[in-house]
Amino acid sequence: MIECKAKPIVVCSFPRSGTHLTIDGLRHFFVETYRRQGFGQAVHSLYMNLDRLDPAHPYPLTEQKAREILASCPKRVIIKTHCSVEIDQVGEAMRGFAGEIIDASDVVYVVRDVRPVMTSLMALRPLKFPDSPREISAFLRTAMDGGEGPAANWSRHVTGWLDRPGVHTIKFEAMREDYAKAISALGAELHLTSNRYPIRMFPKSRSMFENRVRRWLGVQNSSAIDNLRMAFETPDWKQVMTAADFELIRSQAGDAMRRLGYRM
Repeated sequence: MIECKAKPIVVCSFPRSGTHLTIDGLRHFFVETYRRQGFGQAVHSLYMNLDRLDPAHPYPLTEQKAREILASCPKRVIIKTHCSVEIDQVGEAMRGFAGEIIDASDVVYVVRDVRPVMTSLMALRPLKFPDSPREISAFLRTAMDGGEGPAANWSRHVTGWLDRPGVHTIKFEAMREDYAKAISALGAELHLTSNRYPIRMFPKSRSMFENRVRRWLGVQNSSAIDNLRMAFETPDWKQVMTAADFELIRSQAGDAMRRLGYRM
């Protein structure tokens, strides 16, 4: 039994799809989810990472600590995960507990066109897997979890969550086009109350001093870590994908793309 002062909000997506863009909008602009980032406070302490419920994680989260956060926070706790609907990113012994958290929460699923997701994921993976291909045609044909290619993994991940009853969806492209409109619409679905803080994105500076000054001034920083800790370039999918690549993506992920309204 999960004890919470307020109903949590799980923000889930396939990697590189806009998870932090969504988290930041929720934690900035609504009374029920706003938490002021204090001086010297790490931004990742303002939300919970469900995928850390794994003893093998570099920064594991214990069940006791997770329960304490949920039981003590007066706000609606925002919970991040890249898990599939089978909760595959969490240690096996903790999947039951993680499932209880998800069942007790509102679930928001963030979607993005599979093509830029693939190029972004290709650029990111070598930081963790040095032998991962750095050329898109080879990357799309690499066997990943379950022996599938990355586009097939994306399709399975998306379809699994969209088939789960009661899931709210938000598109990365809608946030990029009109952040305020997209986040406000999501907040209305979640019955959140707009506060007096503006919806703005504050990308992190590479200067740690500048980030601390921003926190001291009460300027909320982005929770994304890419441009601060991860130096990599993401190629334009339109420039690097071949006709054969498009056909492979269409065969592996076309049905999910059409379901989401993306044109191939």
